[in-house]
Amino acid sequence: MPRPRLRHPNQPLAIQLVLAGIEFLASLRLAVIVIVSLIVVLATATFIETSFGAPAARFAVYRSWWFTLLGTLLGINVFCAAAVRFPWKRYQTGFVITHAGILVLLTGSLLTARHGIDAQLSVYEGTMNHLAFEDNFHFEIERLAPSNEQGERVGKIIRIPFRAGPFNWRDFSSSWKHLFWAPPGKLPVLPWNLAHRDHGVVYRDGDITLEVLDYYADSRRVKGGYLGGYISVPTANTWIRPWQPFELNIQLGRFPGGESAPVGSRTTLPDGTRVIFSAALDEFETEGFLLGFPEGDVSELGQVVLVHNKTRYVVPIPETENSNQRFPLGDSGLDIVALTRDPRLLSVQIRLRNSQGQEDDLILFADLPEFNRPARKLRVAGAYWVDFSRVFRNPKLALQLRPETTDGADHPRIEICQGPGEKLYYRAWRAPQFLGTGVVPLNSRVVSVDTGRGYPARIVVNTFLPFDFSRPDEEVVVPMPFRKGARMTEPRVKIRLTAGSSSQEMWLAVLPRGAATPLNPDEVCRLNHRSEQIELTAKYDAVDVGFWIKLLEFQRRLDPGTNQPSHYASLVDLYVPERVLRAAGREIVGPVEIDPETGETLRLVHSKVLITLNHPINVIDPLSGRSYRLYQESFSGPFRPGDPIYERVVGGRNAPDELYVSTLSVNYDPGRGFKYMGSLLIVGGIVVMYLMRAYMFRPRKKVVESMPSVKQTSETRSEQSDQVALLLREN
Repeated sequence: MPRPRLRHPNQPLAIQLVLAGIEFLASLRLAVIVIVSLIVVLATATFIETSFGAPAARFAVYRSWWFTLLGTLLGINVFCAAAVRFPWKRYQTGFVITHAGILVLLTGSLLTARHGIDAQLSVYEGTMNHLAFEDNFHFEIERLAPSNEQGERVGKIIRIPFRAGPFNWRDFSSSWKHLFWAPPGKLPVLPWNLAHRDHGVVYRDGDITLEVLDYYADSRRVKGGYLGGYISVPTANTWIRPWQPFELNIQLGRFPGGESAPVGSRTTLPDGTRVIFSAALDEFETEGFLLGFPEGDVSELGQVVLVHNKTRYVVPIPETENSNQRFPLGDSGLDIVALTRDPRLLSVQIRLRNSQGQEDDLILFADLPEFNRPARKLRVAGAYWVDFSRVFRNPKLALQLRPETTDGADHPRIEICQGPGEKLYYRAWRAPQFLGTGVVPLNSRVVSVDTGRGYPARIVVNTFLPFDFSRPDEEVVVPMPFRKGARMTEPRVKIRLTAGSSSQEMWLAVLPRGAATPLNPDEVCRLNHRSEQIELTAKYDAVDVGFWIKLLEFQRRLDPGTNQPSHYASLVDLYVPERVLRAAGREIVGPVEIDPETGETLRLVHSKVLITLNHPINVIDPLSGRSYRLYQESFSGPFRPGDPIYERVVGGRNAPDELYVSTLSVNYDPGRGFKYMGSLLIVGGIVVMYLMRAYMFRPRKKVVESMPSVKQTSETRSEQSDQVALLLREN
């Protein structure tokens, strides 16, 4: 189709510039640039959604300002391409229909992105709910005036929108070295930093200012020490090595006799490798961790290595076990008074005595090193090593083991130890081979640890809070690593609230879904300003769907022989307020319920509706007219008598022995009709273009006139010459 020309040389310069801009907006060149850009962006969004989930794709791409600008530019290009060809010819019918369909489709997509709802509604068995909550939240500032004569305080509530995204802000990289790629636990500059986040001053009214300083998309409070990061090993049956988050902690353990000691934790990777976190509170414990490696062949009875004053001592187990003799520990001046081995846990307990007669016990575990207890009085530490492959091949020894304490003992083991000075060390072992020791960096650098399987495990530490023996019960808020598909449980915002000369800075926790008032001190920020009391809270965005859902029964079926659910569904009743039915002129006779919150009368409109994973239902809000689609998303439970949740929900009424909470996905798509109509118009326009080109505008055969003969041509010329001569004579 020829490109129309709007400019002419005889037009004023200003008009020519305007028309040149319109020609560019309607040009095929711009269309190719925008469409290619959209292809690249949509491919990137698909990759983001696959790797990080749908919320990340919406935050980074679909609901970003630049994606809206790109879609708007495509709409302008389509509109101008059709407008500059007005008035349209008959053969342009398909062209016009197709471009109109694209505009309608873009309009529907914009409505969905800006006004669509994707929320979750949770309801317990035997209860009802009408509020669905989105993953977004907002701030509420309540200004309470002084008490009136009746002792009441009138408050003014100010709602402040807040958009933070699905990631911890510390995960965003600001270095242009990470333009398209970033280390584990970090996000590259593009496209993440192009998405809008509400940081800095988000509200200011007079002398009241609210600033957002930092944000944790998910967090938790921990006691003791904490280690968080990412680790990479091949997944099952493949050599793909994705980075997966891990979290380990150290807590204070109290033992009989009043003795206290730090107790570590562990996690198991997909390939069976165990990662263990422990603490060395003194320099001699660190020496025992780094120098306590085995020597030579390790038997099924094991090898004990003790370290004292940076010197290693290998203890012969068969000679010292259950012996009444004293065995000197080299030239250290220490003697082994007793050595007892437990074949069930594969642990040893050693009693040491120095030359002054002072004694202390040392307990070592072969596969539970996080429970090791050094002899602190005598400053002796060590390790116990056992070749579990030999143990498992010996039926007599294997039957004595406790499976829950030696599960996976023949797999590689990586131990990470906190040393003095907030340093981290590691050692690796795969029976019967010791694989080495080293330092774990704390600056987000990757360290490779040999696993004895032909590939190393790569570890990156992002968060490290050392265990402090002087403050073992102090709680600290730590960010949780990002996990695809995990629902936020405890997001927190670091805020600074200023009112006049008063200011407070804190990590503000978001109220749980459905909570109306704060229950914990970290869920509210309070300031006194002049005669007012100012309270700041953060709440999830709630959607009143207009109808009440009562969960009659939650149905769950398990795969045979497992605890994995193969099917689950919710059997519900739908209720509508009676006042709404009367206002609409509808009279429905049926059972009624009383809303426990407002005391309003609710009338049953749909009974025993089954919502399953693959069969959603459509429900219309009687007030707003919105059409919601309800899916069965997930569930929690079962909760049984004695659980706090069970006792709080049941409250003494008759209830089954198991209680479930069902989570339904509530979706509202205001642009759905536009998108369907636009798609139909595009298909119809393409069909019309094909049919009109193929049948209506076929090129017709031209009628070829016969050429005049030479005789006719000469006679015609003679007649013309005579006519010219006659005219000349007359003149």
